[in-house]
Amino acid sequence: MKAEELLKAIGDIDEDLIAEADRPESASVLSIEEHRKTRKKRWGKALAGTVAAAAAVMILLPNLSVSVAHAWEKLPVLSTIVKVVVWRDYQREEGRYEANVSEPQVKVEPEEGADDMVKEQLQQSADQINASVQELTDRIIAEFESGLAQDTDLQGADSIHVGHEVVTDNDRYFSMKVWVLEVMGSGYEQDHYYTIDRSTGKILTLADLFTDDSYIETISEEIKRQMAEQMAADENVYYWLNDPDIPEWNFKQIPEDQNFYISNDGTLVICFNEGDVAPMYMGCVTFEMPKTIWQAK
Repeated sequence: MKAEELLKAIGDIDEDLIAEADRPESASVLSIEEHRKTRKKRWGKALAGTVAAAAAVMILLPNLSVSVAHAWEKLPVLSTIVKVVVWRDYQREEGRYEANVSEPQVKVEPEEGADDMVKEQLQQSADQINASVQELTDRIIAEFESGLAQDTDLQGADSIHVGHEVVTDNDRYFSMKVWVLEVMGSGYEQDHYYTIDRSTGKILTLADLFTDDSYIETISEEIKRQMAEQMAADENVYYWLNDPDIPEWNFKQIPEDQNFYISNDGTLVICFNEGDVAPMYMGCVTFEMPKTIWQAK
């Protein structure tokens, strides 16, 4: 198919196909006309006749709404290039209650000629990540709706936002961050990271990167070193480290299920949510591990 024909086909997606796609009733979905207007505004004349622009449309358009993501999967070949789609888009606003929850799902395909066991493991990993993200968003939405139902006079306030970001996507690793921000007077953010090793198809844990559990002490001591260094360099930076007034809060060591990701350049990054190792004003904090501790092979 020529680029022009592909672009015309994209612009003429049958509305019956969109309506046919299953989607949660709670999702907020743009109309086809709104999608077309958005697409035209975003790409304009750059769409005309270039294969590169056509490829960009194929990657970005499925992320615009739930129904288009479903319908897109019905078209051939595209499922092999879309890595993350928005599966559910829950939006609600009443009084000072506001929810904007964008639930992603991972679509992972192995390279051509990959081992059958890797293909199977990749699908299992994608299913496991999607189930984890769905459980997370289900719980957040249920808690929001419960609070709203109990506040019949709408005297309270709650604002929740859930989104995602692909932080690593290279030949070896795929890492996605799902972030949760809740504002009730003050904001509170949590980040959840999911990393797949493309060579095996498995979801990585921190322990998978090391030969024994000595990494816990090694990484913990490096984090303490960086904490002390940052506090010495900037009086506005503060971590719970060797504080005699709150010894129970002081950072001691990372847990076995420590949050982390591997950056595109192969750096191991250790991640903490708000309030884990520092006061809330510090936000979510991260520590990059030197290559002497771990380096991508």
